Amino acid sequence: MKKTLALLLALVLVLGCFAGCASEPENNQSEPSQPEAPKYDVISIEKALELCGEAGNVTTEKYYIRGTIESITNPAYGAMVITDGTHSISVYNTAGYADMEDKPYKGDEVLLHCILQNYNGTKEIKTADLIEFKHAETTVDESKYAEMSIADAREAAEGTLVKVDGVVAQITYANGKIPAGVILVDETSSIYVYDGNIAGRAKIGNTVTLLASKTWWILEDESGNAQKFGYKGCCQLDSATLVSISDDVKDFNTSWIQESTVKEILDTPVSTDITTKIFKVNALVSKVPGTGFTNYYFNDLDGETGSYTYTQCNGSDFAWLDQFNGQICTVYLMALNAKASAAGCVYRFLPVAVSDDGFVFDTTKAAEFAVKYYGVDQFQSTYSGNPELEVVTSVSSDLLGFENAKLSYSSSDNKVVTFMPVNGKWQMHCLSSGTATVTITGSYGGQTYSETVEISATIAKEEVKAPTVSETIAKEVGAEVTVKGIVGPSLVNKVGFYLIDDTGIIAVLTDEATMATLQIGHEVVLSGVRHLNTKDADYGQTCIKDAKVVTNNYGSHDYSTSFFVTDKTITDIYNLNVDTDYTTTVYVAKATVVVEENQYYTNILLSDGTSKLRLYCSSAKQYNWLKAFAGQEVTVEVAACNWNSKNYYTGCVLAVRNADGTKTYNELNFTK
Repeated sequence: MKKTLALLLALVLVLGCFAGCASEPENNQSEPSQPEAPKYDVISIEKALELCGEAGNVTTEKYYIRGTIESITNPAYGAMVITDGTHSISVYNTAGYADMEDKPYKGDEVLLHCILQNYNGTKEIKTADLIEFKHAETTVDESKYAEMSIADAREAAEGTLVKVDGVVAQITYANGKIPAGVILVDETSSIYVYDGNIAGRAKIGNTVTLLASKTWWILEDESGNAQKFGYKGCCQLDSATLVSISDDVKDFNTSWIQESTVKEILDTPVSTDITTKIFKVNALVSKVPGTGFTNYYFNDLDGETGSYTYTQCNGSDFAWLDQFNGQICTVYLMALNAKASAAGCVYRFLPVAVSDDGFVFDTTKAAEFAVKYYGVDQFQSTYSGNPELEVVTSVSSDLLGFENAKLSYSSSDNKVVTFMPVNGKWQMHCLSSGTATVTITGSYGGQTYSETVEISATIAKEEVKAPTVSETIAKEVGAEVTVKGIVGPSLVNKVGFYLIDDTGIIAVLTDEATMATLQIGHEVVLSGVRHLNTKDADYGQTCIKDAKVVTNNYGSHDYSTSFFVTDKTITDIYNLNVDTDYTTTVYVAKATVVVEENQYYTNILLSDGTSKLRLYCSSAKQYNWLKAFAGQEVTVEVAACNWNSKNYYTGCVLAVRNADGTKTYNELNFTK
């Protein structure tokens, strides 16, 4: 019995041993454990703002901050604004952001390790290392967006939600050279996409697909004037969401792009929606440095007809155009937008692509060029009197390499419109009321080219009676007025001129189209509104606004100076009290023309040795004609003006009276 129990106990011990050995892992190794996620001592944005401290403080310690990107303010430096939903803080710089292949954008969550500072009162993250980020999931309901071509998107109603794709042809920049938007092109058309997030991510040549809203953009304070001239604004997409972006780079499609000229673009009424649509043109590229900025112009082959690029970076975003300065280039050009003012709407350009292809003008087209650029545009469609218009008979161009292309003229009814030589010059005359077809013919090198214009003349049988200038000045502000007088010298920094008769003088504000029909010395009847141009003050500039020509009797009349004040000095004008309206007064005084130039600005003033009278202008270039008299004492006709309701008067020089009795006029707003 004892032996049996001993055997059973031994068996149990052996089995237990085998069971224990079987439970051990092979090679006597344990399973590897999963690494724990790193732990960061994250502070809140509220705490970060507190740690920024007083102005001038910079923390020595780095902090972890987590937030969602509200905006990327400068992709070049990784500048951004992050939020936790309650508080926000700016990030001045994120190390290595620009070089990241995959980087966070608006809506993404980021974890930053950063230094904090209070820079001149601005609490911000000074420098940050990007520790981790998570792309936000798109929450836009794509089913609400209609997929369409860019051409169809351009025609869509405002507010239409669209899905488009295309190649990024150009990037635009805001102040500080921060990407602001892209020009998107497909096989049908082009359009501007206003979105800094997409502009910061895309490269020229990338293909993108996006969801956006169709709209027209215009500055709020320009909308009233834009509406007056039928301008809807910049045709664009905004409120965009990026669906996809390619890594490859390719050229944008040009098969749909229409060949045109700078002149044809500028002649297109702003009521026709051509903004952000690309045209292919030959254009003279010109760099024009200013004081603290640079303008780049694209002019037509006459070297004059053109406009400037739209820039928010003082021209630095177009420095790439320097290589083309002074060259006639092939340009893919668009009117990005138009500046709308009371004087009219002026297209501003965006060059999408430029190449110098060694342009050489075909001189067999010189006759056509002379007609289109120097012949046709001389004439108005209607005349209310006899303009005695001197016409161009010969055209030469050093830029294009031809001389003496001839222009001749004929009329279908010489009783209405005729051409005749006067003192060796050819003039057009309107002799009676009616309509005539005028043919302009150019000839050069055996080639001829002709175009026609219809001219309607209305020759009044009796002289038009109208109130005088002094009667108009006496009208209540806001009254509709009609007034007769002589077109005098130009206003400065305003589109318009001084209207003068035997009783007085008044400033006239009009539009550029009207100014193009006028010259100093014309006798006109105008309609408009008696106005006081002021900024929340009881004083300002007396003028007529929204002036239109009722009748133009033309002629070359001298304006009256009988009421000009001749017993005052520049110091007297300088000391005028703005509580009394002197803006309808012209002074004749001795003055030395002073030109003050330095690195940043140029001023032109009138001095009598005691006082210096400022001249009202936005740039001294508007008074370039006075530089010929710099340092000289001359006799000036100068009007007191106060367009901005200042507590002092500035001046507007009408003319310099030369020693021989002639005058040099202020002709700033007049076309030659």
